[in-house]
Amino acid sequence: MKRIEIDITYDCKLRCPNCARSCSQAPDVLAMSPQQIERFINESLSNNVTWDLIGVLGGEPMLHPEVEEILEVLLSYKMDYSPESVIRITTSGYGKVVKDALLRVPKGVEVNNTSKQSPYQEKFEPFNLAPVDQWKFFLSDYRNGCSTTSDCGLGLNAYGYYPCGPGGSIDRVMGFDIGLKKIPSSRQEIISQMDQLCRYCGHFCSRHFIPKEERETIVGSPISHSWISAYAAYEKKKPVLTKY
Repeated sequence: MKRIEIDITYDCKLRCPNCARSCSQAPDVLAMSPQQIERFINESLSNNVTWDLIGVLGGEPMLHPEVEEILEVLLSYKMDYSPESVIRITTSGYGKVVKDALLRVPKGVEVNNTSKQSPYQEKFEPFNLAPVDQWKFFLSDYRNGCSTTSDCGLGLNAYGYYPCGPGGSIDRVMGFDIGLKKIPSSRQEIISQMDQLCRYCGHFCSRHFIPKEERETIVGSPISHSWISAYAAYEKKKPVLTKY
């Protein structure tokens, strides 16, 4: 576990259907504070963790009002303690506000600009087709997860650590309140989270990363009944989770 994706905000103006962070399905302007990022860095130092990759995501991270301060905190960690670490921010590059903010990204931060032009992304995976709602996954052991945990690493959001970024977004919508409040030191610490979260994640259905050019074109916004119920409950009353 040498990679981590930090969802610093779930605010996003693009609102793509089938978003794996539910930014369109369950909008929220929830944002992590620079103090939470500093806590993450202090934890990393206390546990002698040198990250290969720290990804900064959302939502649209460039909409975070304190994104520059957050990036400076991460850069300080890189320069002072872990020079080999890659600090990468992923953005849609969509809209004037985002484009202007990109001009202020500090030197030393790698920018992954996906250059989206519209909300419709035909090669998104059907995130809202929960495997638990499909008979073919009846005997699945969700503790096995999928390749996202190894490919992308842990997830961190305002509520704590998760096996992956999408896992954290599932918790914020469904309200399990299972974000870990300290860096997990082994896979064993996230097994119970995977058992609870992966059953609702459409990424579990493919189990491994599929390049975009090899994916089927998604039509509409496919959704199974677990997610229909979850979004209806969220719209009625947003869950209250314990902050990191």
